[in-house]
Amino acid sequence: MLRIGLALGGGGARGAAHFGILKVLEEEGIPIDIIAGTSMGAIVGAMYAQNPDAAAVTERYEKFINSVDYGSLGLQDIAPSVQDSHILQKFARTIAQRIYISSMGSRSGIMKPEFLEKALEELLDRGNIQDTKIPFGAVATDLNSGSTLLMRKGSIRKAVRRSALIPGYLPPEQDGERLITDGAVSEPVPVGSAREMGAEVTIAVSVDPAMVTPIEDPNMINIMMRCDMIRGIYISRIQREMADVCICPDLSGTHWSEFLSSGEFIRMGEEEARKKIPDIRKAMGRKRNWLFRLFSRKNR
Repeated sequence: MLRIGLALGGGGARGAAHFGILKVLEEEGIPIDIIAGTSMGAIVGAMYAQNPDAAAVTERYEKFINSVDYGSLGLQDIAPSVQDSHILQKFARTIAQRIYISSMGSRSGIMKPEFLEKALEELLDRGNIQDTKIPFGAVATDLNSGSTLLMRKGSIRKAVRRSALIPGYLPPEQDGERLITDGAVSEPVPVGSAREMGAEVTIAVSVDPAMVTPIEDPNMINIMMRCDMIRGIYISRIQREMADVCICPDLSGTHWSEFLSSGEFIRMGEEEARKKIPDIRKAMGRKRNWLFRLFSRKNR
């Protein structure tokens, strides 16, 4: 039996595109035997691994997103605003961002970790990661060793939480000698982890922006953030090339914190997935033929 693995990448709010992709794979009868997820990909992947019903998990996610008080999270202080069309508005936002970030002092994260904990209580059922209906692994990073962590045992909420600790926004977690943070630091698109779990055909899903826009205000903070973004994009490209097929909706010009745009991201994921169905079927056929020839030789 050919094992098909889904490698769901990180990307914050843009990761809602994963729901649209799952919907199309279901409709087309593409079986998913293994799921590896990074950050937002871990959240969506865990939801689907527990309950392989794209419509149900999408409804659950949208219900939660619509219930969130975004003003209390401070996301409006870090996300770009399309309404800042006047130069004075842009200037005021830039000053507010600088004051907001500099006021963090020695804190290890801007957002309160309780928000992520509450979100996972709403989105995931209580249980262990090894008990999901579809085999699932959450990817995180150890800041002390620089290694990628593939978590496949223990509390599923704990594993997914650690996978989604966005550096600078949510503080890392200490676990013995390990200091654990977001999986996107080391494996933004977890193709290697899906293969480690036994996937023979790997479908990668990347929701990174295909293009970056010019920096309007090249101050120190914006330059550092842009450099980090570019590094992440290049690492994602390298990891995507390891997959048999990559579904990459063009989400250029969007920010990871735009959770209120989830409906649009879901639609874009669905559209891109439909384009890639022929490629997925070809990859499945090639691998079946290869495995048939391999076993035929062994049985001679």
